[in-house]
Amino acid sequence: MLNAFKLTLCEASRLIRLGKLSPNELLESLLQRINTLEPRLEAWITIDEKSTRDLANELSKKAEKGNFQGPLHGIPIGIKDIYYTAGMRTTAGSKILANFVPSYDATAVLKLREAGAIILGKTETTEFAFVDPAPTRNPWNTAHTPGGSSSGSAAAVSSGMCPAALGTQTTGSTIRPATYCGIVGLKPTYGRISRYGILPVSWSLDHAGIFTRTVEDAAVLLEVLAGYDPKNPSSSTQPAPRYREALKSCSVPRLGLLRGFFWDNASSEVKKNIEETVQTLRSAGTEVTEIHSSENFNVANAAQRLLMWSEMAAVHEETFRRRMTDYRPSLRSAVAAGLLVPASAYLKAQRIRARFTTEMAYALTGFDCFMTPATTTSAPKGLESTGDPAFNGPWSFCGFPSMTVPSGVTDNGLPLGIQLVGRPFEEELLLKAASWCEKAIRFQHEPHEPE
Repeated sequence: MLNAFKLTLCEASRLIRLGKLSPNELLESLLQRINTLEPRLEAWITIDEKSTRDLANELSKKAEKGNFQGPLHGIPIGIKDIYYTAGMRTTAGSKILANFVPSYDATAVLKLREAGAIILGKTETTEFAFVDPAPTRNPWNTAHTPGGSSSGSAAAVSSGMCPAALGTQTTGSTIRPATYCGIVGLKPTYGRISRYGILPVSWSLDHAGIFTRTVEDAAVLLEVLAGYDPKNPSSSTQPAPRYREALKSCSVPRLGLLRGFFWDNASSEVKKNIEETVQTLRSAGTEVTEIHSSENFNVANAAQRLLMWSEMAAVHEETFRRRMTDYRPSLRSAVAAGLLVPASAYLKAQRIRARFTTEMAYALTGFDCFMTPATTTSAPKGLESTGDPAFNGPWSFCGFPSMTVPSGVTDNGLPLGIQLVGRPFEEELLLKAASWCEKAIRFQHEPHEPE
């Protein structure tokens, strides 16, 4: 099937199980798409065509016999290049790890393999998932950033190089690039997906992230990835529901539209899109209630940055002292600043975090989710910046689950999105709300051709 790259994860999976598409055919369509677009987009660091073809051939033979390994049987997935992959380079976008080949898989990667997925390759990331931009370009307009740090994962899914990919988020590295590239991004609750085998940025802020073109696809991946992992001390023991099954009974969501901070910092085109989207959702029957957000979001973002710099400095301290000049400029400056953060400031930031988390939990009373713009603007022009994560950082700070759903395009053809935020470990409700909004908005989710 020549155009198999256009299929969503669930569409491809269904055809494979019906015997109308083989994992071989799907993989070849994606590899052809990669070979066509990669020179313009630079979304990948590593592609292992031989190993993926060998595995696709094996999974195709199993499918012919009606023997399916799991819910992702034969589905190629892209992996951000800070996840350990056994036998495949994990560079973190840095010359420091240019030749590092792990001997084991990150837990998330292992779960994908056990579910029948094909690890297609490693996607571009900013250096050590911080802010120094990767070379990746936005499929909607190659003169614009795809966002970061999960730059390659977002661009690869958006352009049809793979139906899904994994990323991470410490501040806004899943929600922002997903929005800039016009796809669905999911950052689950802190601890919902194991971070074992993922190179850390900041231990108390890092989240695994999911990129797909539909909410249903995100639900399928979350169901595979969620769950307790004894190898990850921050992994939650909260049971993981059957997320895809939950989407079969989506009721009309109650949404709290956060104004204040989110309105003051949004561009005119973002505000226009939100107003139009709210009207669309209300016309479809949902209840959207406006909430004036407090000034604590500015404080939360400042405290979040301090925690990130401090913990990032601890991660890199030993290597930084030996190879400081090998770090790119922004990361080098942040690590140096983090090494100077006194313990008293770190502890104060943690107290701010506790108060903010309590305040947000209380503000969610009576709503299924918060709704906000997903980004302050559409994707900025140029590759010098990955954009502003101000609207995403607060939810990484307090660990609440968040999603972005595409909601329209600007006058110059760049995508915009809404951000939905739920209560901790209530991804089931978040996914239901996102699915309902997705159906009401009716955004086109076919792979985007680079311009």
